[in-house]
Amino acid sequence: MSDPEEGVAPPASAAQMFEKRTGQYVQLRDRIKELQEKHETELKPLLETQNLLTAWFMNQLEQVGAQSVKTSKGTVYATTRYTASLADPKAFMDYVITNQKWELLDRKANSTACKDFVAEHGSQPPGVNLSAIRTVGVRRK
Repeated sequence: MSDPEEGVAPPASAAQMFEKRTGQYVQLRDRIKELQEKHETELKPLLETQNLLTAWFMNQLEQVGAQSVKTSKGTVYATTRYTASLADPKAFMDYVITNQKWELLDRKANSTACKDFVAEHGSQPPGVNLSAIRTVGVRRK
């Protein structure tokens, strides 16, 4: 992969447009960052208050032994979301294979491995649709 800093030189007429548009892009990116930082600063006290209310609601739901409370202003409810990470991937896979507990797995193709497969074999692995999304980046001078 080539280094973006070592780009090709466009024709002279296009070079002026690249110069202009690159400056515009950098200006826009800086303004967006400035607005995002301002937005984060303005949101901070609101989010802190919201977090305090969330903690209060959770405590109150636990105290009254309820999963939800309906009010004239809305319904407060508690939910539980689970995530599973692997402390020992080999032990997990050994268990799944030995006991045929396939339902414990999520099926997903590894995009990096599939890209490497295409580079090596000239075709996609069976049953896989590999997509590539090309984007443009702009670095400050």
